[in-house]
Amino acid sequence: MLDYYLRLALSRCRQNVPMVLLLVLTMAVGIAACMTAMTIFRALSGAPLPGVSPHLYVATMDAREAVDQDSPDYKRPDSLLKLADAKALVDAHRAVQQVAVAQSLTQIGQPDGSQSAQAYGLMAYGPALQAFGVPLRYGRPWTEAEQASNAPVIVIDTEVAQKLFGTKNAVGRSVMLGRHRFRVIGVSAPWHPRVQMFDVQHDQGTVMGQAMMFFVPAQASLDAGVGPFLAGECGKDAAVASFQSTQVAQCRWMEAWVRLDTPAQLDAYGPFLAGYANAQHDAGRFVYPPQAKLYGTQAWLALNHVVPDDVHLNMMLAGGFLLLCLVNVAGLLAARFLRRQGDVAIRRALGASKRDVFVQHLVETGLLGLIGGVLALPLTWLGLWIVRMQPVSYAAAAQFSAGVFVILFGLSVGVGLLVGILPAWRVCRLPPALQIKLA
Repeated sequence: MLDYYLRLALSRCRQNVPMVLLLVLTMAVGIAACMTAMTIFRALSGAPLPGVSPHLYVATMDAREAVDQDSPDYKRPDSLLKLADAKALVDAHRAVQQVAVAQSLTQIGQPDGSQSAQAYGLMAYGPALQAFGVPLRYGRPWTEAEQASNAPVIVIDTEVAQKLFGTKNAVGRSVMLGRHRFRVIGVSAPWHPRVQMFDVQHDQGTVMGQAMMFFVPAQASLDAGVGPFLAGECGKDAAVASFQSTQVAQCRWMEAWVRLDTPAQLDAYGPFLAGYANAQHDAGRFVYPPQAKLYGTQAWLALNHVVPDDVHLNMMLAGGFLLLCLVNVAGLLAARFLRRQGDVAIRRALGASKRDVFVQHLVETGLLGLIGGVLALPLTWLGLWIVRMQPVSYAAAAQFSAGVFVILFGLSVGVGLLVGILPAWRVCRLPPALQIKLA
């Protein structure tokens, strides 16, 4: 029976091609606009590190000292800490895992200078790879003993390993980082958060997560002359800290992240954090009441507007535009179906049930929706290409994928069935005698 309904729907579509084109074009434009906005929204929403970041919290406190108490650039709540405070929080071991990190950008090369690669990475104090769920392909992370002795060890990713050594397994090789030779003890898979989550208060304008191509103990990196990408917030008496500067002793430049898996662990860590911050204030180090607080990853990103507000606005506008298209398509379908009341009356008089008539018209609207989806495919590609050409921070998120393809066709068929319910119901609800009379 479904095969018959499909052949009947195709026959009906060929009878009035201009009307069919108007219907499918209206659906296609609405679906393409919605899919373009949805693609960007899906890329930027959700957990930056699926399965990991829902358990990650960043510590914030007012850690200003006397030398920078009048800093006009201070932002509250502030996640940046001096290295000494970050170390103290990590060394306390009050969470499941704890790590202090700062982003860096530097050149990594072979000791003989024959190959080099510019790479973003993380300077870290603590088990960064374990805390952030960075997948290791080869080797191991650094140990507490290596970190305490400032051993020149490093973990690079497979892309850097392939470029420098022509192989992904570079464990045991040496690379130059700044002035020192570092031993590669591990090689990670390519890794980056979906959206930016480190130093979001000061690295303004960056939305998409940056690929972290190396991980190195913070003090070993500083000893080699490689500092953080951003110097952070420095006191009045601090040396002028520029890009990659290591003169950060008087600066707040590290973020402390902790992993807490249960509400009980969260409830226990909050008082510890507040106690540490208040103790520093009572000792005279912190000038202002610290107001220490933990923020979950999603709450921290939302507070700092990492995902621009216009992404949410575009999603709502696209949904409204699709709804407007659906209303227009429903009206056109109602006019199309009601003009065929004579055919429906004959079918009903010959014994067809309301259900048969309803399903027949629903199959036709589903077919129209499928055709609209086919037409929406190039329109979606066009919409995503236009977004990529725009000077917006999330342009790179406008990428077509297999998941988008599946959603697009599911949405197109769903739209066709949805808008066809009311017109199909209207055309089959009149008694056959009245339909024949009206015809």
